[in-house]
Amino acid sequence: MPVIHEKFPKPLPPMPGRLSPLPSDARTVPGYVVPYASGLPRILFVHDYDPVSRQTQVELRGIGYPVAWIGRGEEIAAGVAFGPDVVVGDRAAVGGRVDELLAALGGTCPMVVIKPAAPAGRAPDRRPAGGSHLVLGVLDQAYKMDALTEMLTAVTPQERDAAVLERAMLDALADGRCLLDNLYYDFLPKIDLRRDTIAGYEALARLRNLPSINPEILFTAVMDLPLEIAATLCAVRAALTLWRALAIEQRSAAVAVNCSQAVLADPGFQEALQREVRDRAVPVGVLLIEITEDARPVPIAALVTDMTTLREAGIRFSLDDFGKGATNFDRVFNLPISEVKIDRGFFRQCLEHPDRLGILEQVIRSCRQRGVQTVIEGIETDEHLVVARRLGATLAQGFYWGRPMPAGTFAHIRPY
Repeated sequence: MPVIHEKFPKPLPPMPGRLSPLPSDARTVPGYVVPYASGLPRILFVHDYDPVSRQTQVELRGIGYPVAWIGRGEEIAAGVAFGPDVVVGDRAAVGGRVDELLAALGGTCPMVVIKPAAPAGRAPDRRPAGGSHLVLGVLDQAYKMDALTEMLTAVTPQERDAAVLERAMLDALADGRCLLDNLYYDFLPKIDLRRDTIAGYEALARLRNLPSINPEILFTAVMDLPLEIAATLCAVRAALTLWRALAIEQRSAAVAVNCSQAVLADPGFQEALQREVRDRAVPVGVLLIEITEDARPVPIAALVTDMTTLREAGIRFSLDDFGKGATNFDRVFNLPISEVKIDRGFFRQCLEHPDRLGILEQVIRSCRQRGVQTVIEGIETDEHLVVARRLGATLAQGFYWGRPMPAGTFAHIRPY
């Protein structure tokens, strides 16, 4: 259980525990938030997005099941691309086209049928599921997970490349113009290591169809630039909505949004970003743009020009992913940044090779001398926290304090 410091203005939610340990052969797929276990079937949920199903999906992912969801007819191609071993859903979902989905899967994919809730004053529909496909069982909407997992034991999974299938599903969602509508944002606090308080919040993109996918993959692997710009602006609005809610409660804090260099360099994005800040009367320094590692790098001179213009509008900048890929001191020294974020992978390498900790300490000291804050990512244990403090970092982030949570966890969100 993570330590929750008494100085926090509001306790952070603890990291949810798994229902049971992952199997010994569980593997982490690069680019994915949670491990998956080989030998477990791939599950596609097909129905309206409801709280019971959402919680079940979280629990199934927690014990290693590969899980995805679709809720509209336009997403059928994406569901097929996911390559499920079993479909769990309401036969009236996706516009009554579940049989079409099953046929596209080859007609051999079994299904667990979920009976929808009955309208007020009417008894639930207890008729057989129908259709020519194999039905493993029927569950009421308020089903228990134990009943579902018992049915899943009858499914024989196929050996396939999970990363390839998830990528194919993302491509299908983008092709069907379904990706943007399914984005939502959780928030991960930034912790002030000197005061033991929440210093800010970072918006992290999530996809309802594939919540386990890493935002880095989501924003760089499949999106064309206009779609990425639109998604980044959605993140900005979500972050500023949280800031406003915190400000109303007199707990104002900075909010951060990830942004690729290619998006930041777009004139239309710059104009829209300044308009959001101006229309919401956002104070100087509240919005922090975290510039991510990008396969489409922009020349430093051009970045400096764009960032300087936006700084005049009160927007601050952070250099994300330091120690990963091509991120180097050249950008730290030449870009008008207020913050440098130490990549969690680089931090872990330094922990495994203590001789490298001196290099990281020099980086942090150099930033401090220039008035630039440093954030160490990936803090998950007491040891990580002790080392981060000893290195002299300003801020830290990680599951030590809790997993990313919806904005409503931290403040009462009101319509803007």
